[in-house]
Amino acid sequence: MKIANNIIRAHLRNVYFLSGGAYGGKTTMAKLLEERHGFIRYRQGDHADAYAALATPEEQPVMCTDRSADWHGYFAQPPRQYADWMRAELREEAEFTVADLLRFPEDARVIVDGIIPLDILRDISDYDHVFLLFAPDEMKRKHYFDRADKDEVYRFILSFPDGRELLDNVIEALNIDNESEREAFIGSGFRYLERTEGDTLERTLRAIEAHFGLSASGPAE
Repeated sequence: MKIANNIIRAHLRNVYFLSGGAYGGKTTMAKLLEERHGFIRYRQGDHADAYAALATPEEQPVMCTDRSADWHGYFAQPPRQYADWMRAELREEAEFTVADLLRFPEDARVIVDGIIPLDILRDISDYDHVFLLFAPDEMKRKHYFDRADKDEVYRFILSFPDGRELLDNVIEALNIDNESEREAFIGSGFRYLERTEGDTLERTLRAIEAHFGLSASGPAE
């Protein structure tokens, strides 16, 4: 059974999306919207285990790939292959995300922190319910693993004898499509903000609040 997009869109009128690319500031902004405006925060990455528990090889072949059998081989695969695998996994995960969001009461205002393919966002949401955040190539390469939620993976990769080479390979895979992704975000038709070193939390939050039609909160520290 397939649920038509117009039905999904109608039932997600209470849902707002912070999407885009890695290191764009999605999690930080989602937390501020939760704190300042009472949103329920849904972080896509927090539900990976629940998604995996429901996945089947027939419906979600990429998610069901057993990486644990050869973690070294997984991290060492060619960057193009690695990037394509991650993109396919995000597309499979998006269906689980949408299903979860449909479970929230319609009077509960939800902010989603995750990476959802642009074509899916166009199908299920509206311009004033989506804000894209992303970082330029150099910043993403430099800071991708600087976050607490990436530290475990970072240390695991470096635990291999050739860990430094593996890390370089993973970083290349994570960034191989930066320019085409940037062009896609800019040309998406959605409101977007590309991160810069001089950005402040206040500036970014104000832009998101204005786009979502929220009254300005207090100063963002």
